[in-house]
Parts: sequence; structure tokens; C-alpha cells
Amino acid sequence: MAESPQKLKPIVLYDHLPGILAGYPALLFLLIALFSYFQWFDKHMMFWIGLSIMILWYVAFRFNLPKSKFIMLVGLLGTFVGIPVVLELANIISPFSWAAGRLGQLAPEVNTGAWVVMALVFGVIWLGNFIWSRTHLKVKIDESGLTVNRVGGKGERFELIGLKTENEPLDYLELFLCGVGSLSLKTRMNKPIFKMDRVIGLYPTIWFPFFKSKLARIEEMLSYQGKVVSVDKQDRLDAAEAADSTDDDELYDDEAVDMDLDEGNQDIK
Repeated sequence: MAESPQKLKPIVLYDHLPGILAGYPALLFLLIALFSYFQWFDKHMMFWIGLSIMILWYVAFRFNLPKSKFIMLVGLLGTFVGIPVVLELANIISPFSWAAGRLGQLAPEVNTGAWVVMALVFGVIWLGNFIWSRTHLKVKIDESGLTVNRVGGKGERFELIGLKTENEPLDYLELFLCGVGSLSLKTRMNKPIFKMDRVIGLYPTIWFPFFKSKLARIEEMLSYQGKVVSVDKQDRLDAAEAADSTDDDELYDDEAVDMDLDEGNQDIK
């Protein structure tokens, strides 16, 4: 028999809010609290690391950076950081040494308890976004179709045959962090079926290189619709023998009918 695509694992999609990225600073602040407790690193250095994490999270949460803006931001950071590095290495001026000296005079530090509190705050933000994403909308894609379940609403069911994907990264910083992208499923006539603005894991990331992205799995599921994946050699032989036996039975039936007709004609004569 033909091997159907039933062995493909169903794909479950959830729509997220930007606050789902709070999981990153929550985990990092917890690690900093651990380092601070055992005094493995200098407290002043950990303060600046924590401040950098806060700024990065705020940019990812507050702004959507399409490809052009993301490249421009990386270019500006490379310019403002790279040029001072070159100047310091060339012993022309020493901007980093000067900045380190001035900032070192401030001697900012945060104790272990404060890092734990910040980790808990961002953990609560992440948990709230996680619960919201798992309750308000759930989309399941399997070999039999696409099911959309909305909270307080009636479930919707769509066939996958004839559908296509239309996707794009909503924010290239979110794409880098956890493969976030915007996904839309449409008919061949470009009629939208549903859309999700922020799907985690839609694109591959450098953090999980061995996991297949959800977009690749969705396109694989769509490509299998209405197709025979493979037929085993023994299955082909069995099917051929069954077809031959069916033809033989039909041939014997036809010969019997012809003999009955001939005998009937002789009786009439």
C-alpha cells in the first residue's frame, strides 16, 4: 500500500506578544544573581552587563526592526564602536580607556537580591505572555487539514490542498534571538485564511541549528497534500498480482456469459 504522510508530526502554532522575549533577560538576570552571590565576577562589570541586557530587551520590545533598519543599526554600532577601537589600537587617542576611567569613578553595583527581583519581574512578564499566547489562539496543522481554535469562539477547519505560505520576519532582532516571523496562509487566489504576526521558531536560528524550522515543516506538510509519497516494491508486486487476478476473474465471467448465450441461441434454433 502507499505510504501516506500520516507519519508527519502535527504542527502546533501559537501567536505571541513582544513580551514573550522577557524570558531572555529573566534567565540572564538569574545567572547574574548566581555570579553575584558566589562573587565570581566583579560587581561593577556585572552592572554594565545587566544594563546592556536591559537596553537590548527594550529595543526588541519597543521597536520593529525590518531588514533595512536592522542593517543600519548594526552598521551604526559597528561604526561607533569600531572606529574608537581602531584609534585606541593605533595609540592615536584612547576613548575606551577614558570612558572606563570615568565610569569606573561612578563604581555602580547591584547586589544579589536586586538581580533576583529583576529576574522575577521579567519572569512574571514572560509567564503572562506565555499563558495569553496558549489560551487566545491555537492553530494545528496535520495531514487532514488546518484547525483554528480561538478562545470563546467556534473552531474553524480548512483543507490544506491549494494553500500556500506567505511569510516575512517582523523584526530581524527577534529573528536573530528566537526565529520569530510573521506567517500567513493563503489560497492560490491570494485569499487569506489566517495570519499570525509573531510565531516563535518559524525560522531557523543559530541557537538551535539541528531543529527543523516550523516554516520548513509547514511547507513540507503542504507539499504532501494529494500526493503519494512512496510505494514499497513488495506493495507494487501485491497490487500487480491483485490486478491480474481481477482481470482473470473478469475474463472467466465473460467466457461464461458467452457460453450461456451460445447455448440459449442453440435452444431457440
